[in-house]
Amino acid sequence: MDGEALLPLGRKQATSRICLVYRSAFLNVTASYLVSFLGSFPAQFSRVLARKLLGHSWSTTVVDAVCSNLMQYYTVQNVLFMAMTEFAKFSEEPDWTFMREKQNQLALLFGIDDHWAPLSFFEEVPGLALSIEREGHTHAFCCTVAGSLYGVARHVTTLISDKLKLHMSSNNWR
Repeated sequence: MDGEALLPLGRKQATSRICLVYRSAFLNVTASYLVSFLGSFPAQFSRVLARKLLGHSWSTTVVDAVCSNLMQYYTVQNVLFMAMTEFAKFSEEPDWTFMREKQNQLALLFGIDDHWAPLSFFEEVPGLALSIEREGHTHAFCCTVAGSLYGVARHVTTLISDKLKLHMSSNNWR
């Protein structure tokens, strides 16, 4: 399974650009210095820049976090490394044996743009708890006000609660 082949064209191009920047020592250092340089400007400028680049739907908390924590040289280096690692890992074939063995402990929540994790996951492990978020939030749901209000925490809490209720009822706990 080629994880990048599952991405729409725009995401493939973004992935390719991130890979290019990370693999090139010159581009990696240049991007890191540029972002840290922009982060050294007055806070108001950084906020306007972050808001413009991220979009107006991203929450104020996220914009503040970007300005105060992410616009630093080593943070950019770490983000680039993490992105490269993620692209490499998600293009590998999943450990289906592990997923089948642990399927009662796993749950997947797909977003509308989670093309890296196709429905073949469900086909390979039919008993896997799988949900698809249908309110139109992207993979970066937690960064937007609307996505945060969606309640992924509520969704996860419900999954855990349901598992506990099932476990308790099977053991006759009351």
